[in-house]
Amino acid sequence: MAAAPAMAQPRPCHGAPTPYRLLIVTESLRNDHGYLVANLYGTDRRRWLADNGWLAVWRDPAQRGPQLFCLYLPAPGRYAVVMFHDANGNGVLDQGPLGIPTEGFGFSNNVIPLLMAPSLSSALFTAGPGDTRISIRLHYPPIP
Repeated sequence: MAAAPAMAQPRPCHGAPTPYRLLIVTESLRNDHGYLVANLYGTDRRRWLADNGWLAVWRDPAQRGPQLFCLYLPAPGRYAVVMFHDANGNGVLDQGPLGIPTEGFGFSNNVIPLLMAPSLSSALFTAGPGDTRISIRLHYPPIP
């Protein structure tokens, strides 16, 4: 798991305070338009990537450069995160006619989807007591 870059300062942590924090580092925001959004999932495969299937969702204003996103977790355990750059601020990950995202997105464990969304098991990580740090690289479609 990657450590946070020294220049990335954490913003206030999202959620109800608990002794368990998830610190997500992302360095690949293309610009400072819109929001950086994080969706937290548990281990229920039926809820993975389903409409409103997340345990929680948070957003921060986008800032170009390294970001350190902080979330309080309900307990230690196994989780998966989907992040996306909602550049136009409409609250959703925009997709083209074939369902391919048109905004930047990424998954925990830096899983790269090939022709379809990744499996939950490929994106799950273990969060322990205290702080758990992960890194998520956002993938953007080619600029036309």
